[in-house]
Amino acid sequence: IDPATVVEIGKEIYQAIEDNQPVIDTTVDWAGAVPQGVTNWTQLENWQGPAQTDGYYIEFKNFLGKKLTKFAWRFVWKFGGDMDGVGKYVTQAGVDIDTSYAYLSEHLDVEVKSLKPVNYGTSTAPVGGVDVQVSVSSHGLFEKTTKVCTMTVKGDGTSALGTCEHGTFGHDGEAVVV
Repeated sequence: IDPATVVEIGKEIYQAIEDNQPVIDTTVDWAGAVPQGVTNWTQLENWQGPAQTDGYYIEFKNFLGKKLTKFAWRFVWKFGGDMDGVGKYVTQAGVDIDTSYAYLSEHLDVEVKSLKPVNYGTSTAPVGGVDVQVSVSSHGLFEKTTKVCTMTVKGDGTSALGTCEHGTFGHDGEAVVV
């Protein structure tokens, strides 16, 4: 087992909302960043959390200002797991759904992806981290619009917002000032 080399465990990609219905199963739909050679997060000790971020939302409105779809969530993860006192790693990273809404004529789909894990620490004091990316798609009869939000979650319990399109968007996909 190499504590300095961080690898991903869990699911790399999964659906949270599929055609307006929550389909997430938090027992299997998550990602982790652990030492190379570890196959199950329970091999590590001293887990803390779960930690969570502030809430985010992506909402789409039509040209009349009517809400078509909305998805609100928080990023969540457990942190601090170590191997014989070495390192701080991540497990069960994903999303906690606050609200999900779709107007009758609309379709809401949400996909969660975890991107390549990274050692944010040093070779002697590794801190595993992974990017969790939420893709929210809304479509009616004609057009489909997708917005993406990425958060880096780390084994020391911290997080860093990456590229994130969040808030309210009009029918043209542009942000709406409210």
